[in-house]
Amino acid sequence: MSIALIDYGAGNLHSVYNALRKAGADDVVITADADVVARADRVVLPGVGAFRACRDALV
Repeated sequence: MSIALIDYGAGNLHSVYNALRKAGADDVVITADADVVARADRVVLPGVGAFRACRDALV
């Protein structure tokens, strides 16, 4: 299963990446590429406690 960890310029990407790997995920990619995100089986938006900043960066 592939997991796309969206890099939108905020959030602690590497902590989330490391947590996913420790949980057993073996195909995790940090990306801002919409094509990579579209092909992923799962998508993670790190730092969604500040969702407005996330939303604004994705637009």
